[in-house]
Amino acid sequence: MYTRLGEATLKTGEQIELGVVLGPDAEWAERINALLSHKPSEYRYHIGEALLRPLDELETRFYVGHLDGRPITHVMIVGARGAGILGHVYTVPEWRRRGAYQALMEAQMRDTAAAGYRILTLGTGYDTPPYWIYYRFGFRSIAPGSGAMRWLATPDAEEQYLAPAPVIVRELRWSDWGALNVTAMHAPPPDDELPRSLVLQLKGQGNAEGSFAALRQRMERRPAPPPGIQARVLVSATGAVPGWAILAPDPRWFGDVWLLDLYALPAFWDRAGELVAGFPWPDAPVAAYSTNLAGPRARLLQSLGFVHDGVLPGWLRLGDTRRDVTVWVRSG
Repeated sequence: MYTRLGEATLKTGEQIELGVVLGPDAEWAERINALLSHKPSEYRYHIGEALLRPLDELETRFYVGHLDGRPITHVMIVGARGAGILGHVYTVPEWRRRGAYQALMEAQMRDTAAAGYRILTLGTGYDTPPYWIYYRFGFRSIAPGSGAMRWLATPDAEEQYLAPAPVIVRELRWSDWGALNVTAMHAPPPDDELPRSLVLQLKGQGNAEGSFAALRQRMERRPAPPPGIQARVLVSATGAVPGWAILAPDPRWFGDVWLLDLYALPAFWDRAGELVAGFPWPDAPVAAYSTNLAGPRARLLQSLGFVHDGVLPGWLRLGDTRRDVTVWVRSG
C-alpha cells in the first residue's frame, strides 16, 4: 500500500513526490527490487519476500522519493512493537547531491514517529558523510568511534523498553528483528555474558541487522538437517527481546557439529532456561562458549548436560585486552 507523504523541491529545482510503500505491495515490487538489487543476498531475500507476502507481524516500510513513479531515493524502516531498523539508504547516482535524500529522511522520521516507533537503530561507517546526516536527525553512536547508531524518541526510551517486565517464550519471528537489535546494541553490563552470539556475529555490544536477516534466510531457504534450526526468544510486555536461544549447525565445521547460542540481559537470565526447555537435540556434538565459568550461561549449560571441555586462551579480544574462552560440549 502506497501513502503519499508530500513533495520536495530539489536544489536543482526539480520537484519529487515523497511517499511510503508498506509491504506487501505488488504494484511497487518490481521498481523497489530493481532499485535495491545491489544489496547482499540476505537483504534482497527480505526485500523480495516483504513485497510479496506478510512476514508475520513485521512492518517493512519502503520510503521513496520519486518522479512520476520512478524512485530516485530510498530508505527502509523495518520493525514492530515500537523498535525499528533504518537501512537501505540509496539515491540513484545521477540524482545525488541535490537534497533528495535529506528531504526523504525528514518525511520518513516524521512518519516513523507518528507510526509509534520509539527506538531506531542503524549501522554505517563512523565519521562518514552518511554518519553526519543521521547525526543531524538525532542518531548517536552506541559507543565512542562506533558507526552503530540509535535514535530515541525520548531520553529514557531504551531504559523503559528494556526494563524488567513479564515475558513469554516463543519461536523467533521476523517481527523480532528491530527489538532484538535494540538488545544487541545495548551497552554491556559489568557481568555481561560473552560472546553475546556467534550465530548473530555479536562479540559484545554491536549491530545484528545483517546477521538476523541471514539467519532468517538460512531458516527459510536452506533448511538444516533434523531437528532443523531452533530459535526462540524472550518477549517482554514492553515489546523487547531481552534474550534468545539459537541451536544451529556450525558452518565452520561443515554442519557436522552444532552450535548453541544463549543470551539474556541480566534481569532476564532467570527465564533463559525456558528458551531451551524441550529443545530437540541433534544426533551430533553441540558446542557452546562462555568467558565466565561462574556466570548464568555456564550454570544453564551444565544443567543441560554440557561439560567443560577446554579453554581457548586469549581467544576473545576486547579493546586492548584478551579473554579466555571456555568450550562446553554436549555429546550427540
